[in-house]
Amino acid sequence: MTSEFSVLLREFRRQTALTQEVLAERSGLAVRTIRRLEKGESANPQLDTVRLLADALSLKPDDRARLLAVAEGGDAPRPTGNRLESALHRRLAEAAEDLAHAVGARWVREEELRRIQDPFPLPVRWEVAPADVMDHWANVRRVLPGESATPLDLAGRLPEIADVYRRIPSGRLVVLGRAGSGKSVLAARFVLDVLRTREHGDPVPVVFDVGSWHPATTEFRDWLANQLVRDHPGLAAGGENLAADLVAAGHVLPVLDGFDELATGLHRTALDALNATTMPMVLTSRPGEYARVAADALTAAAAVRLVDLTVRDLVDYLPRTKGATAWDPVLAALRDDPERPACVNLRAVLTTPLMVGLARAVYSGPDGRDPAELLDADRFASQYAIEDHLLGSFIPTVYRDRDAGRARGWFGYLALHANRLGTPDIAWWQLAPRCAGCRARSSSGCCPGR
Repeated sequence: MTSEFSVLLREFRRQTALTQEVLAERSGLAVRTIRRLEKGESANPQLDTVRLLADALSLKPDDRARLLAVAEGGDAPRPTGNRLESALHRRLAEAAEDLAHAVGARWVREEELRRIQDPFPLPVRWEVAPADVMDHWANVRRVLPGESATPLDLAGRLPEIADVYRRIPSGRLVVLGRAGSGKSVLAARFVLDVLRTREHGDPVPVVFDVGSWHPATTEFRDWLANQLVRDHPGLAAGGENLAADLVAAGHVLPVLDGFDELATGLHRTALDALNATTMPMVLTSRPGEYARVAADALTAAAAVRLVDLTVRDLVDYLPRTKGATAWDPVLAALRDDPERPACVNLRAVLTTPLMVGLARAVYSGPDGRDPAELLDADRFASQYAIEDHLLGSFIPTVYRDRDAGRARGWFGYLALHANRLGTPDIAWWQLAPRCAGCRARSSSGCCPGR
């Protein structure tokens, strides 16, 4: 190891006003290790050790790359205007810009497919989560030992998610919400809003389906890199593993969607693995699954909880959609007769963006279906009967001009496949061995309509 690493490490530590003891606590390293590294007494530091130090120091991508380069025995790349001297650093910077463009284009298309902006996004809102599912504010705010830290005001609404995230010194946020409450919509909006204001060199927010991670067999950074290569094969072109380098250099901001969808028994292992790093991240989960393993919570992470939609939200939204006038008597009943049993049931259903979206799709088609039937207490005796009706009507509605029967069979097979695997995730590469060319292995056949 050259003395330049020692000098650089001391420089970065002093810039962040950390003592050696605090840096050791944050990085999980021994104080004596920090001292030996700063004195130049420890030769050839392990890259994992350097990454832990970079995480604990919350280094920006450029500074992180300098520290890693020196640890590997090379010259530290230093900024010269907007150009970087290191060829590797230039490649990483270019790869990050390409990744930002690809990620942005993908989520713009995804919002269009989901009709999020038609006519405008439903008002997803949140409040600060209970204290028992988040870390101490002193850790979230990264204050020095002995200093006090007041809670941050993190309540907000969908257009504010990027600004709310930037208020969090640790760069770690947990978003909790029940099924259909808008967690994935929020994750997509976060990515697009961060990309819209992102400056050259800033980390690229990327959504990862964390339910596909097996933390007992795959290290977190390795899994991130593998997912990047899967979705962006160009990062592995020419024999280079730019994906791993992007992750190691801090060019990727993970948005981990669906912590609750991890396989049974892996939540604690996953949380421990995430707590072994101080990487900035956003994590979404249903409250129950997260609370069961969050005795220690995600280290240094603030947490917010999505709240239900209100009747006022429905009144503002549904009249501006196709077939709007048909909703007028329904909305009037919800507003003026809230204690009526049928209104209680329907109100309980229309509290999440998922169910409001289903209701809009089912009752805005050319067949002229009347949403007033949702207030028929004899037909729908509970909120669950209404939910089953909306879910059951969705496929026939969106496939009205095509073969809805075949589509129902296809989706039924996918549901059965996922149930057999014990996962809510559908991975196309797992379907091929059983269904390629409709050559099912089982005698009963796997492909509807074969």
